[in-house]
Amino acid sequence: MVNRSKFRAFFLRVPTVAWVLLLMIIVFTISSPHFFTLHNISNILSQGSILIILSMGVIVVKITGGIELSVGGVMTLAGMSMAAALMKFDWPIPLCLIVALLVGTFFGFLNGIFVAKMGIPSFIATLGCQGMAFGIATGMNDGRVFSGFPRQMGYFGGGSILSIPVPVCLSAIAFLSSFILLGYTRFGVYVYAIGGNEESLVLSGKAAWWHKVKAYMYSGFMAGLAGIVVTSRNMTSQPMVGFGMEFEAFAAVVLGGSFIAGRGSAIGAIIGALFIIVLRNGLNVTGVPTYLQLAIIGPALIGSIVLSILVERGLRNRSYAGK
Repeated sequence: MVNRSKFRAFFLRVPTVAWVLLLMIIVFTISSPHFFTLHNISNILSQGSILIILSMGVIVVKITGGIELSVGGVMTLAGMSMAAALMKFDWPIPLCLIVALLVGTFFGFLNGIFVAKMGIPSFIATLGCQGMAFGIATGMNDGRVFSGFPRQMGYFGGGSILSIPVPVCLSAIAFLSSFILLGYTRFGVYVYAIGGNEESLVLSGKAAWWHKVKAYMYSGFMAGLAGIVVTSRNMTSQPMVGFGMEFEAFAAVVLGGSFIAGRGSAIGAIIGALFIIVLRNGLNVTGVPTYLQLAIIGPALIGSIVLSILVERGLRNRSYAGK
């Protein structure tokens, strides 16, 4: 009986999507000899770095009970702003990088004010900011892309540190930042408290609204970092490059276990992001046509989320019944 309780407790700690991800890796490895290779693993992590970085910001907002749908547009605007500073004003690259991060953080601040102080539902506020960001990004260069960057700009999307791709290093830093922030800081305690019982936090005299604003600012900062990576990797800045990324980032954090406010973790979010990344890469490597990939990925995401909820609910019900 004790062993069964320990077994259930272990499975409750590990997100269900992690087991699905492991099974998926096994299937793709058997299906294609090109999947489980060092070169392809490096490609998976490099190509997925943008989604991982975005997810590390979205998970913080999601835990507070918010829905962050602006990160795709903010990422795009951050990259366009960086490119404009570089190509139109000839600013040095380090200053252009700061511009991208400041733009992302500022839009996160706007989201936070709209939600925390003005009482606008997060879905509406962030969707509005997404449209604002895409609109500004499109008009910044009359709908055209920025290109012709100096070679040094490509380092952040295509360079390496000790043979490890820079985007992978940046996504690892983003993960560690969110992991420490949520698990080992007072701000992390407030983030979970806002999602769990915001009224109690307010009654205790804490400025819950400001901590919620900071959660959105953090997500905006991560979107700015993702904007740097995608612009550097493509060596162009496109006014619609981030379209749809907000939904993938949101799906990743839900897949990772953040079904309701007050729940979730950086580890769960990165597993959810890896699920999406590996699924897309595995379908490419095994030669599945693009139109079929679109038909497979959507149902796979929905099915995995439903499966995760059902399995977790079943394990918890059994653990309660066994007590």
